[in-house]
Amino acid sequence: MDMPTFPDIEAAVAYAEYVLAYSDKSPATFMKSSTGSSNKNKSIHQKLIDLYIEETMKEPENKDLIYASNLLAKLAKRERLNCMVLSLYPDNEGYSIMLRSRSGVESETMKLPYEESEILDYVDAAQLPPFLLDLLEKAQMNIFYSGCVVVEIRDYRRSATGSYDTQYVLLRPSPQSLLRDITAMSCDGHTWTQDDLFHLESELILATEDPLCLDPSPAVMFIENSIQYEEKYMNDPALKGSIKRNTQAALNRKRKLAQAPAPKGMHLYDFLMKKKDKPKVPASTGLSKARLVIDNFKLKVQPQLTLPESIDVKKFIKLPDVPSSD
Repeated sequence: MDMPTFPDIEAAVAYAEYVLAYSDKSPATFMKSSTGSSNKNKSIHQKLIDLYIEETMKEPENKDLIYASNLLAKLAKRERLNCMVLSLYPDNEGYSIMLRSRSGVESETMKLPYEESEILDYVDAAQLPPFLLDLLEKAQMNIFYSGCVVVEIRDYRRSATGSYDTQYVLLRPSPQSLLRDITAMSCDGHTWTQDDLFHLESELILATEDPLCLDPSPAVMFIENSIQYEEKYMNDPALKGSIKRNTQAALNRKRKLAQAPAPKGMHLYDFLMKKKDKPKVPASTGLSKARLVIDNFKLKVQPQLTLPESIDVKKFIKLPDVPSSD
């Protein structure tokens, strides 16, 4: 789609807002549909575009209902795609990785604690973990679709009955995984020059990355910023940091640090913390002890003293010396 020229930035912003609003109502105007081609030759990205156009054309009975959502989950169920299943278990049970075929057969490959969170970080960034490529390539089923992997996330942490919440994520090739693929392809026994490696890298990038828009119009920048904001407005570093502080791995680390002895030079701090953790005696117990002491004092035998009949006070008085002169 060719962008018109704009006299100022305000006109470019207005045109970008018009394009975004119109693309939500009729995306077929801006996206190329491949309904006539064979379904086997389509990439997973083209299938998602066709499904998006198909869902957008539907007229929902409720205006607040949006059909064009959860597209990857709908495509995985319709096409019965091979996918990787990531199960998140409650407490300290960790998470597991399984592979599910079209027939529904699941085979568990590994189970890891939450402290080993590298795979979770890659899934959160929607990127392929490079250290899992060997495992995925040796699987009995083809789990790659246009270089991407479909992941079904099953979250058991919010349920007490064994049910789970499902979410689908499409893992795209990362720079590390592309470098690993280039290294694996070049180790075939033939001599590869530097130009051959550059050409192979360019072909892989063209096959896996989205097409570039080189239009210098500022409206392209505004549209791209709006799309990135909608995709990553919850991907804030401060928000992710607060979430990490309350993860299961962070809670386990806090428990271990609380149970560990104090380091050298902080024995007094350890003693004070243990003293603070001791249960305090309630006030009612202290009052009962005081009353018991008073009652015991009353029960003691009091001495019997008799008063004398007369007292000679002069024997116990010492008069001061009076000076002889005035």
